[in-house]
This record gives sequence, structure tokens and C-alpha cells, in this order.
Amino acid sequence: MAESFTNSVTRAAGIVTSTSAGAIGITTNKITGISTVGIAVSDLVDTDNYILGTKIQSVGASEVVCDRDSTNTSASTSQSIKFLGPTTAYTSASGNKSILVGGTFANNTGNEVNVTVTLYDNSAGTEVGIAQKIPVPNGSSFVISDAGKTVMESLDQIVLYCDTANAIDSTLSILKGVS
Repeated sequence: MAESFTNSVTRAAGIVTSTSAGAIGITTNKITGISTVGIAVSDLVDTDNYILGTKIQSVGASEVVCDRDSTNTSASTSQSIKFLGPTTAYTSASGNKSILVGGTFANNTGNEVNVTVTLYDNSAGTEVGIAQKIPVPNGSSFVISDAGKTVMESLDQIVLYCDTANAIDSTLSILKGVS
């Protein structure tokens, strides 16, 4: 495959499920006492009780298990927690490499929102942050540009999370078909 440039456009990214009844213990990976309707494995946990990038590992009847322990030094109840669902903005073609050259993430709401951009490494089965909880004011955008390029192997993905439903439009500049 010959190298070529492409834009990958994603409209209205942001999938959010919220609760204000979560109970989180001391250095535990469980959030209990919540409705789990709309919550899925791999959702991002958005609360001050866990470090950025914490994800849901399993979902039970009234609890979720996270992939990291809480940072709490005392138990907390009635916690406001957002669970952010993933939106895949780009997937590198099977058998080919791509390079993320840059990207723009525009806020299409009337309020400030936070966006997280991650790279899912398909061969390693892991996801890492490129930009974590970046505030994007209303009427503004966040740009990933000449700070460095991200090489993507076969079936790697750029994934977006936003703390407000349908709030982010993204345009990614991709060099695909790289050998």
C-alpha cells in the first residue's frame, strides 16, 4: 500500500453515565452502591478518587471494579462519579502502520468540557493516554500538533473520551500505509 494522507473526522464524541451515590473505600478498586445501567467495561472513571486513566474492569449488580485502586485515605460515600464511554476516532488498517500527525478537538457546547485522547495498542492489548482531561473552553479547541508524531501499528486505535455527552468534534490528520 502506498503512503497517503487522510483526515479522520468524528462528530459529537462524548458518552457519559453519571451517579451521585457512589461509595469508595480506602485504596480499593471497587465503587459500590450505584446503578450500573449504561456503564460498560473499558469506560473511563472520572472522579477525584482515582488517578486519571482509571478504567472499568468489570460491572456487577450495584458495583464496578476498576483497574486501579482509589487514592482515598478515608472511605467516601455519596460521591459524584462520571463514567466516560469510548469513541474510536481512528483505527489503523490491518497489516499497515499509520502515523498520527496532528489533531484538533473542538468544543461544540456552550460550556467548558474535558477531553481525553488515548492510543489503544492492539498488539499489547493496552491503552495509554496521549492527552488526559484537557480542558477545552466553549468556543475553543485543543490541538495536538508538532510536539511529536504517534506511530500506530496494525489495528491500533485513537480513542476519545469526553466528560460531556456529544461535546467534542475531532479531526485527525493521519499518514497511512507506512512501511
